[in-house]
Amino acid sequence: MKTKKHIVIIGGGTGTFTLLKGLHSFPIKISVIVSTADSGGSTGVLRNELGVMPPGDLRQCLLGLSQADPLLQHLFGYRFDRGFLEGHTIGNIILAGLERITGSSEAAVREASRLLKVHGSVVPVTKKPTTLIAILENGRRIVGEHFIDEPRHDGTLRIRSLVLTPSGSANPDALRLIKTADAIVFGPGDLFTSTLPNIIVDGMAQAIRSSRAKKILVTNIMTKYGQTHGFTASDFLTTLEQYLTTKIGEKIIDTVIVNTKTPPQSVLVKYKKEHALPVVADKHELARRGAAVITGDFLSRDPIKKQMGDELKRSMLRHDSVKTARAIVSCLKRYP
Repeated sequence: MKTKKHIVIIGGGTGTFTLLKGLHSFPIKISVIVSTADSGGSTGVLRNELGVMPPGDLRQCLLGLSQADPLLQHLFGYRFDRGFLEGHTIGNIILAGLERITGSSEAAVREASRLLKVHGSVVPVTKKPTTLIAILENGRRIVGEHFIDEPRHDGTLRIRSLVLTPSGSANPDALRLIKTADAIVFGPGDLFTSTLPNIIVDGMAQAIRSSRAKKILVTNIMTKYGQTHGFTASDFLTTLEQYLTTKIGEKIIDTVIVNTKTPPQSVLVKYKKEHALPVVADKHELARRGAAVITGDFLSRDPIKKQMGDELKRSMLRHDSVKTARAIVSCLKRYP
Protein backbone atom coordinates (compact mmCIF):
# COMPACT_ATOMS: atom_id res chain seq x y z
CA MET A 1 0.00 0.00 0.00
CA LYS A 2 1.30 3.45 -0.94
CA THR A 3 2.18 5.61 2.06
CA LYS A 4 0.25 8.86 2.36
CA LYS A 5 2.21 12.05 1.88
CA HIS A 6 2.77 13.93 5.15
CA ILE A 7 2.16 17.69 5.26
CA VAL A 8 3.23 19.65 8.35
CA ILE A 9 1.80 23.13 8.85
CA ILE A 10 3.62 25.59 11.08
CA GLY A 11 1.36 28.28 12.45
CA GLY A 12 -1.92 28.38 14.30
CA GLY A 13 -4.98 30.57 14.46
CA THR A 14 -7.66 31.24 11.88
CA GLY A 15 -5.39 31.03 8.84
CA THR A 16 -4.28 27.53 9.75
CA PHE A 17 -7.85 26.49 10.61
CA THR A 18 -8.99 27.61 7.15
CA LEU A 19 -6.24 25.67 5.41
CA LEU A 20 -6.92 22.51 7.41
CA LYS A 21 -10.56 22.50 6.34
CA GLY A 22 -9.40 22.46 2.72
CA LEU A 23 -6.75 19.78 3.15
CA HIS A 24 -9.34 17.41 4.67
CA SER A 25 -10.55 16.34 1.25
CA PHE A 26 -7.15 15.07 0.09
CA PRO A 27 -5.70 11.61 0.89
CA ILE A 28 -2.76 12.93 2.92
CA LYS A 29 -1.49 12.85 6.48
CA ILE A 30 -1.76 16.26 8.18
CA SER A 31 0.07 17.60 11.24
CA VAL A 32 0.19 21.05 12.80
CA ILE A 33 2.86 22.63 14.99
CA VAL A 34 1.35 25.44 17.04
CA SER A 35 2.91 28.43 18.77
CA THR A 36 2.73 28.57 22.58
CA ALA A 37 3.05 32.37 22.80
CA ASP A 38 -0.60 33.36 22.24
CA SER A 39 -1.64 35.85 24.92
CA GLY A 40 -4.80 37.66 23.82
CA GLY A 41 -8.50 37.38 24.59
CA SER A 42 -9.87 34.25 26.26
CA THR A 43 -6.54 32.49 25.79
CA GLY A 44 -4.65 35.21 27.65
CA VAL A 45 -7.03 35.13 30.61
CA LEU A 46 -6.87 31.33 30.96
CA ARG A 47 -3.08 31.09 30.67
CA ASN A 48 -2.57 33.94 33.14
CA GLU A 49 -5.08 32.79 35.75
CA LEU A 50 -4.62 29.00 35.48
CA GLY A 51 -1.05 28.68 34.20
CA VAL A 52 -2.17 26.46 31.32
CA MET A 53 -0.87 26.21 27.77
CA PRO A 54 -2.49 28.89 25.58
CA PRO A 55 -5.54 26.98 24.30
CA GLY A 56 -6.90 29.21 21.50
CA ASP A 57 -4.72 28.19 18.56
CA LEU A 58 -4.69 24.56 19.68
CA ARG A 59 -8.49 24.59 19.74
CA GLN A 60 -8.74 26.05 16.24
CA CYS A 61 -6.33 23.49 14.81
CA LEU A 62 -8.13 20.60 16.53
CA LEU A 63 -11.41 21.83 15.06
CA GLY A 64 -9.79 22.17 11.64
CA LEU A 65 -8.94 18.46 11.72
CA SER A 66 -12.10 17.30 13.51
CA GLN A 67 -14.49 14.78 12.02
CA ALA A 68 -16.79 14.72 15.03
CA ASP A 69 -20.51 15.42 15.03
CA PRO A 70 -21.11 19.03 13.84
CA LEU A 71 -22.89 19.87 17.11
CA LEU A 72 -19.80 18.89 19.14
CA GLN A 73 -17.59 20.97 16.83
CA HIS A 74 -19.97 23.91 17.24
CA LEU A 75 -19.84 23.44 21.03
CA PHE A 76 -16.01 23.59 21.07
CA GLY A 77 -16.12 26.77 19.00
CA TYR A 78 -18.97 28.48 20.84
CA ARG A 79 -18.05 31.84 22.38
CA PHE A 80 -20.05 33.40 25.21
CA ASP A 81 -21.16 36.97 24.49
CA ARG A 82 -22.39 38.03 27.94
CA GLY A 83 -21.95 37.45 31.66
CA PHE A 84 -18.74 36.61 33.51
CA LEU A 85 -17.78 34.16 30.72
CA GLU A 86 -18.03 36.81 28.00
CA GLY A 87 -15.29 36.32 25.40
CA HIS A 88 -14.47 32.75 26.42
CA THR A 89 -14.97 29.82 24.06
CA ILE A 90 -16.12 26.51 25.49
CA GLY A 91 -13.27 24.70 23.73
CA ASN A 92 -10.68 26.90 25.43
CA ILE A 93 -12.24 26.13 28.83
CA ILE A 94 -12.37 22.39 28.06
CA LEU A 95 -8.70 22.33 27.04
CA ALA A 96 -7.73 24.23 30.19
CA GLY A 97 -9.76 21.79 32.28
CA LEU A 98 -8.26 18.76 30.55
CA GLU A 99 -4.77 20.07 31.23
CA ARG A 100 -5.55 20.49 34.93
CA ILE A 101 -7.11 17.00 35.09
CA THR A 102 -4.42 15.14 33.14
CA GLY A 103 -1.47 17.17 34.40
CA SER A 104 0.01 18.06 30.99
CA SER A 105 -0.83 19.98 27.84
CA GLU A 106 0.15 17.00 25.68
CA ALA A 107 -2.35 14.75 27.44
CA ALA A 108 -5.00 17.46 27.20
CA VAL A 109 -4.52 17.69 23.43
CA ARG A 110 -4.63 13.88 23.10
CA GLU A 111 -7.93 13.70 24.99
CA ALA A 112 -9.43 16.60 23.06
CA SER A 113 -8.30 14.91 19.83
CA ARG A 114 -10.13 11.76 20.87
CA LEU A 115 -13.32 13.66 21.71
CA LEU A 116 -13.24 15.58 18.43
CA LYS A 117 -12.23 12.56 16.31
CA VAL A 118 -9.22 14.43 14.98
CA HIS A 119 -7.63 12.94 11.86
CA GLY A 120 -4.06 14.16 12.11
CA SER A 121 -1.77 15.59 14.79
CA VAL A 122 -1.76 18.88 16.67
CA VAL A 123 1.42 19.54 18.65
CA PRO A 124 2.46 22.60 20.69
CA VAL A 125 5.96 23.72 19.69
CA THR A 126 7.17 23.80 23.31
CA LYS A 127 6.03 21.99 26.45
CA LYS A 128 5.49 25.19 28.42
CA PRO A 129 3.83 28.54 27.63
CA THR A 130 6.16 31.21 26.25
CA THR A 131 6.14 35.01 26.03
CA LEU A 132 6.93 36.67 22.72
CA ILE A 133 9.00 39.88 22.60
CA ALA A 134 9.45 42.00 19.47
CA ILE A 135 12.39 44.41 19.17
CA LEU A 136 11.49 47.22 16.79
CA GLU A 137 13.89 49.00 14.42
CA ASN A 138 14.09 51.93 16.90
CA GLY A 139 15.12 49.56 19.71
CA ARG A 140 11.80 49.54 21.57
CA ARG A 141 10.70 46.20 23.04
CA ILE A 142 7.07 45.09 22.73
CA VAL A 143 6.31 42.35 25.28
CA GLY A 144 3.48 39.93 24.61
CA GLU A 145 1.98 38.44 21.45
CA HIS A 146 -1.26 40.37 21.92
CA PHE A 147 0.48 43.76 21.98
CA ILE A 148 2.44 42.86 18.84
CA ASP A 149 -0.72 41.64 17.13
CA GLU A 150 -2.78 44.71 18.05
CA PRO A 151 -0.14 47.46 18.29
CA ARG A 152 -0.46 50.51 20.50
CA HIS A 153 2.83 51.79 19.11
CA ASP A 154 3.77 53.15 15.68
CA GLY A 155 2.92 50.18 13.45
CA THR A 156 4.96 51.50 10.53
CA LEU A 157 8.13 50.58 12.44
CA ARG A 158 9.53 47.25 11.29
CA ILE A 159 10.23 44.41 13.67
CA ARG A 160 14.00 43.93 13.82
CA SER A 161 13.98 40.66 15.76
CA LEU A 162 11.89 38.33 17.92
CA VAL A 163 12.74 36.75 21.26
CA LEU A 164 10.97 34.07 23.30
CA THR A 165 11.09 33.80 27.06
CA PRO A 166 11.70 31.27 28.43
CA SER A 167 13.82 30.16 25.47
CA GLY A 168 13.25 26.45 25.98
CA SER A 169 13.89 23.60 23.57
CA ALA A 170 11.44 22.46 20.95
CA ASN A 171 8.92 19.77 21.81
CA PRO A 172 10.49 16.46 20.64
CA ASP A 173 7.15 15.54 19.04
CA ALA A 174 7.36 18.67 16.87
CA LEU A 175 10.88 17.77 15.75
CA ARG A 176 9.74 14.24 14.87
CA LEU A 177 6.93 15.60 12.72
CA ILE A 178 9.38 17.78 10.78
CA LYS A 179 11.71 14.84 10.24
CA THR A 180 8.95 12.74 8.64
CA ALA A 181 7.36 15.53 6.57
CA ASP A 182 7.09 15.48 2.80
CA ALA A 183 6.10 19.16 2.81
CA ILE A 184 6.34 21.90 5.43
CA VAL A 185 3.89 24.80 5.03
CA PHE A 186 4.39 28.24 6.56
CA GLY A 187 1.17 30.28 6.77
CA PRO A 188 -1.27 31.60 5.98
CA GLY A 189 -1.41 33.60 9.19
CA ASP A 190 0.29 36.48 10.93
CA LEU A 191 3.99 36.17 10.14
CA PHE A 192 5.41 37.58 13.38
CA THR A 193 2.83 36.23 15.84
CA SER A 194 1.77 32.85 14.38
CA THR A 195 4.55 31.53 12.14
CA LEU A 196 7.88 32.90 13.38
CA PRO A 197 7.27 32.21 17.11
CA ASN A 198 7.50 28.52 16.19
CA ILE A 199 10.73 28.92 14.24
CA ILE A 200 12.68 30.83 16.91
CA VAL A 201 12.23 27.99 19.42
CA ASP A 202 15.59 26.28 20.03
CA GLY A 203 16.09 23.46 17.53
CA MET A 204 13.25 24.28 15.17
CA ALA A 205 15.09 26.23 12.47
CA GLN A 206 17.88 23.65 12.34
CA ALA A 207 15.35 20.80 12.04
CA ILE A 208 13.56 22.59 9.20
CA ARG A 209 16.83 23.27 7.34
CA SER A 210 17.85 19.63 7.69
CA SER A 211 14.50 18.28 6.53
CA ARG A 212 14.23 16.96 2.98
CA ALA A 213 10.62 18.15 2.87
CA LYS A 214 9.50 20.66 0.28
CA LYS A 215 9.09 24.02 2.00
CA ILE A 216 6.11 26.12 0.98
CA LEU A 217 5.21 29.66 2.02
CA VAL A 218 1.62 30.90 1.72
CA THR A 219 1.71 34.69 1.99
CA ASN A 220 -1.14 36.65 3.56
CA ILE A 221 -3.76 38.34 1.41
CA MET A 222 -3.28 41.71 3.11
CA THR A 223 -0.41 43.44 4.88
CA LYS A 224 -0.79 44.00 8.61
CA TYR A 225 -0.05 47.19 10.51
CA GLY A 226 2.56 46.52 13.18
CA GLN A 227 3.87 43.34 11.55
CA THR A 228 4.08 43.33 7.77
CA HIS A 229 3.28 46.96 6.99
CA GLY A 230 4.32 47.68 3.38
CA PHE A 231 5.44 44.08 2.72
CA THR A 232 5.44 42.54 -0.73
CA ALA A 233 5.42 38.77 -1.25
CA SER A 234 9.22 38.75 -1.51
CA ASP A 235 9.44 40.57 1.84
CA PHE A 236 7.54 37.66 3.42
CA LEU A 237 10.03 35.26 1.82
CA THR A 238 13.09 37.29 2.83
CA THR A 239 11.95 37.63 6.43
CA LEU A 240 11.06 33.96 6.81
CA GLU A 241 14.39 32.81 5.39
CA GLN A 242 16.29 35.21 7.66
CA TYR A 243 14.86 33.34 10.64
CA LEU A 244 15.40 29.92 9.10
CA THR A 245 19.07 30.20 8.20
CA THR A 246 22.37 31.51 9.53
CA LYS A 247 23.78 32.04 6.01
CA ILE A 248 22.98 35.21 4.09
CA GLY A 249 21.21 34.45 0.84
CA GLU A 250 20.71 30.73 1.54
CA LYS A 251 17.67 29.34 -0.29
CA ILE A 252 15.28 27.49 2.01
CA ILE A 253 11.78 27.99 0.61
CA ASP A 254 10.95 26.04 -2.56
CA THR A 255 7.56 27.53 -3.44
CA VAL A 256 5.63 30.69 -2.63
CA ILE A 257 1.84 30.83 -3.04
CA VAL A 258 0.42 34.33 -3.51
CA ASN A 259 -3.13 35.53 -4.05
CA THR A 260 -3.51 37.92 -7.01
CA LYS A 261 -7.30 38.34 -6.91
CA THR A 262 -8.21 41.92 -5.97
CA PRO A 263 -10.60 42.03 -3.00
CA PRO A 264 -13.88 43.98 -3.28
CA GLN A 265 -13.44 47.75 -3.11
CA SER A 266 -15.81 48.00 -0.14
CA VAL A 267 -13.53 45.68 1.85
CA LEU A 268 -10.36 47.48 0.76
CA VAL A 269 -11.79 50.75 2.10
CA LYS A 270 -12.23 49.14 5.52
CA TYR A 271 -8.72 47.70 5.45
CA LYS A 272 -7.27 51.06 4.46
CA LYS A 273 -8.53 52.46 7.76
CA GLU A 274 -6.31 49.85 9.42
CA HIS A 275 -3.33 50.83 7.21
CA ALA A 276 -3.53 47.52 5.34
CA LEU A 277 -3.11 46.89 1.60
CA PRO A 278 -3.13 43.79 -0.63
CA VAL A 279 0.18 41.91 -0.65
CA VAL A 280 1.81 42.53 -4.04
CA ALA A 281 3.00 39.44 -5.91
CA ASP A 282 6.41 40.71 -7.06
CA LYS A 283 7.00 37.57 -9.11
CA HIS A 284 10.28 38.65 -10.70
CA GLU A 285 11.90 39.23 -7.31
CA LEU A 286 10.57 35.92 -6.00
CA ALA A 287 11.95 34.14 -9.04
CA ARG A 288 15.29 35.91 -8.61
CA ARG A 289 15.41 34.45 -5.11
CA GLY A 290 15.05 30.98 -6.62
CA ALA A 291 11.53 30.22 -5.47
CA ALA A 292 8.84 28.72 -7.66
CA VAL A 293 5.77 30.98 -7.62
CA ILE A 294 2.12 29.96 -7.70
CA THR A 295 -0.25 32.88 -8.20
CA GLY A 296 -3.99 32.99 -8.72
CA ASP A 297 -7.35 33.59 -7.15
CA PHE A 298 -7.07 32.19 -3.63
CA LEU A 299 -9.58 34.59 -2.11
CA SER A 300 -12.56 33.14 -0.25
CA ARG A 301 -15.99 34.41 -1.31
CA ASP A 302 -17.61 33.38 1.97
CA PRO A 303 -18.56 36.35 4.18
CA ILE A 304 -16.62 36.55 7.43
CA LYS A 305 -18.74 37.28 10.48
CA LYS A 306 -17.13 38.11 13.80
CA GLN A 307 -18.49 36.12 16.74
CA MET A 308 -20.36 37.97 19.44
CA GLY A 309 -18.14 38.42 22.48
CA ASP A 310 -14.89 38.18 20.51
CA GLU A 311 -12.63 40.99 21.74
CA LEU A 312 -9.82 40.43 19.23
CA LYS A 313 -9.45 41.97 15.78
CA ARG A 314 -10.07 39.43 13.02
CA SER A 315 -9.30 39.47 9.30
CA MET A 316 -12.27 40.18 7.05
CA LEU A 317 -10.60 38.35 4.17
CA ARG A 318 -9.56 34.69 4.21
CA HIS A 319 -7.96 32.27 1.81
CA ASP A 320 -10.22 29.90 -0.07
CA SER A 321 -9.50 26.69 1.82
CA VAL A 322 -9.96 24.26 -1.10
CA LYS A 323 -8.06 26.29 -3.72
CA THR A 324 -5.16 26.90 -1.36
CA ALA A 325 -5.03 23.26 -0.28
CA ARG A 326 -5.06 22.17 -3.93
CA ALA A 327 -2.10 24.42 -4.70
CA ILE A 328 -0.13 22.97 -1.78
CA VAL A 329 -0.87 19.38 -2.74
CA SER A 330 0.16 20.17 -6.32
CA CYS A 331 3.64 21.01 -5.03
CA LEU A 332 4.06 17.41 -3.86
CA LYS A 333 3.43 16.20 -7.41
CA ARG A 334 5.71 18.88 -8.85
CA TYR A 335 8.62 17.84 -6.63
CA PRO A 336 8.55 14.03 -6.32
